[in-house]
Amino acid sequence: MAIIRSFPGAAPEPAACPGPVAPGHGGPFADLAESADMPLAVLGSGLRVAQANSAFVGWLARDPAQVRHRPFPELVDPRLAEVLRARLIRVAQGRERRFRGTFTGLVPASGNAVTLVASIWRAPAPAILLIVLPEGAPAAGPAPGAGPISLTDLEARILQGVARGLSSADLASELYLSRQGIDYHVVRLQRRVKAKNRAELVSRAYTAGLLDPGNWPPRVLAARHAS
Repeated sequence: MAIIRSFPGAAPEPAACPGPVAPGHGGPFADLAESADMPLAVLGSGLRVAQANSAFVGWLARDPAQVRHRPFPELVDPRLAEVLRARLIRVAQGRERRFRGTFTGLVPASGNAVTLVASIWRAPAPAILLIVLPEGAPAAGPAPGAGPISLTDLEARILQGVARGLSSADLASELYLSRQGIDYHVVRLQRRVKAKNRAELVSRAYTAGLLDPGNWPPRVLAARHAS
């Protein structure tokens, strides 16, 4: 997946959030972006798009050159831009822990509803992590009436590792299991949320409410741990 890692030559402007993402830094953002098919971006100073994955650029229906260094509110419908800007600045200033809002027609090229989740992200420097969750995504999880998905401690740790971009070998070393054991649990998790691969597992874990979109490193919500 192509990632906009840095945009040299951007004109400086007063910061609307605590600071820009370090240019050229892949790090944790790259790990997550490369393992997720949902639109993700990091907003730096002036709410400018400092880093983004190809799914984010595709969602905006723009060329990467039109996204680089642009303030995110300028990339959406002008009728919603100021409301969105005000909420994002509140997050950037620490007045809100995170912002979650559902919008219809946010991107002029599409009238579909999406939910935006924005939270302060402190890796490698204070910035805003922006996640776009499509409202029309296929339902993830068990059949109707089966109740919400709950995970054992081991399943939660494996899901969190996959969302961080860790390989089976990495997880096996971290959790003192065999690689085959990790693969077995990953496949089981994929089946539970009806995902075809790891990228879809991460995306569906967010849309199913298993992973907290306002937390880095990725963390399974406490309410989803099996008692």
